Amino acid sequence: MSHAKCAETFFPAAFWSHGSPWMCSKQSASSEYWREFGKQASAHGVKGLVFIGAHWEELDDRIRVATKEKPKIAQMDLIPRSYWENYKINIDLGLARRVIQLLRDNDFGDVEEDPTFDWHDDTVTPSTWMFPEGTPPATVVSLNARFNSTFHARIGNALSQLRKEGILLCGTGGAVHNLYRNNWVPLFAKGDNFQLGSKPAKWAIEFEKSGPKLAGALIRLTQSPWYKDAHPTDDHFYPLIVIGGAVAEENTKGKKTAQTWELQHMCNNQFVWGSWSNELMC
Repeated sequence: MSHAKCAETFFPAAFWSHGSPWMCSKQSASSEYWREFGKQASAHGVKGLVFIGAHWEELDDRIRVATKEKPKIAQMDLIPRSYWENYKINIDLGLARRVIQLLRDNDFGDVEEDPTFDWHDDTVTPSTWMFPEGTPPATVVSLNARFNSTFHARIGNALSQLRKEGILLCGTGGAVHNLYRNNWVPLFAKGDNFQLGSKPAKWAIEFEKSGPKLAGALIRLTQSPWYKDAHPTDDHFYPLIVIGGAVAEENTKGKKTAQTWELQHMCNNQFVWGSWSNELMC
C-alpha cells in the first residue's frame, strides 16, 4: 500500500547526557555534536525547546512545568562564570501551557505550572553549546519520583505532538551516571574530568553497550543486572524513557551520535531519534 507524503515535517527527538558541569566549559565530542545539532535546528526554523530534566524530580503526585520567566542558573559555581552567568534563557509561557494542556488531554490530571523553578547544568550545558546566543522559546518538564518507568514513557507519548509543531523534545541525564562510584581525585587534584586512558569498570561498560531502543526496551533495561550500578537513582535514566515514549510509534531506533567518558566511570552518550529530513506519511 503506497503512502502519500504530507507537507508537515517533524523534528528529531534527543537525549543528552549532560555530564559534569565541566562539560559546559570544555570542548568534547559531545559539545561538537551539540553545536552542530543546534545549527541544524536553527536552520530548520526551530520554534521551541522542551527539556525533560534529570535535575527536577517531584516528590508529591504532580508533574510540574517551568514558568519562571527569569530563572537563575544553579549548580554551576565551580565553573567560571563567563561560561554561563549571562546566558539567556527564554522561558515561553505559551509553550509551557501547551505542554500542560497536552498532558492533561492525555489523562495526566495533576499537572501545574511552577513559577519558581531555576535551571541547572543538566539543561544549561547542552543549551549553551546548541544555542550560544540564548535558547529558543523554552520550558522544562519535571519527572516524578513516585511513579514508574511506564508512567514516564506515557509523558513522552503525550508530548510527541510537539515535534510536528517545530518543537525540540530533549531529555537530559546520563547513559551511565553513578556519582558515588566516579573517580573524583584527578578532577579535584588537577582539573581532569575526562581522565583519558583510564578504563571504566565492567558494570559501566556492560550497561553502556545496551544502547537506545524503543520505549518498551528502555523500560526493560531497568531490570538489567547492571542497572543499579549504572543508575543508583532513576532520575538520570527516566528522561531517556520519556523520549523513548515520544518516538515509540515511529518504529525507529535511536542513533548514538557522540560519546564522552568522564570521571572514569561516567558515560555521556548523545542519542537522537529521527533526522532533519523526517516527513510524516499520510
